[in-house]
Amino acid sequence: MSKFIRIPILNNEYEVIAYFGKPKGLKKVLERFNYPEVDVHTSVNDKRGVCFSTEGCHPIIAMPNKPTTPDEIGTLAHEATHAVEAIAKSIGEIMTGEILAHSIGAIVREVLKKC
Repeated sequence: MSKFIRIPILNNEYEVIAYFGKPKGLKKVLERFNYPEVDVHTSVNDKRGVCFSTEGCHPIIAMPNKPTTPDEIGTLAHEATHAVEAIAKSIGEIMTGEILAHSIGAIVREVLKKC
């Protein structure tokens, strides 16, 4: 089963999309959020998780399964870091310390709550 959720970051001004499922569903999610063509099979099948980001689009964290094990939750936190970095770059800010930690925590918390 495929599932995606929207996670607000920085007072709901920006969003991170988290997707769990097969490459076919991921392709639809990427299209829905206006991403350019991506080889989703290579991007997802060969990795535990990946974060897609491009200017003008919400970062998308993609994983084959909903995170439940310590390794999968670690992967989610890793990809959440890339998503927050993409948002920071897009708004011309450097996020460190508490802002970075709270943003990553929000992504991990919302994914675990909503999955």
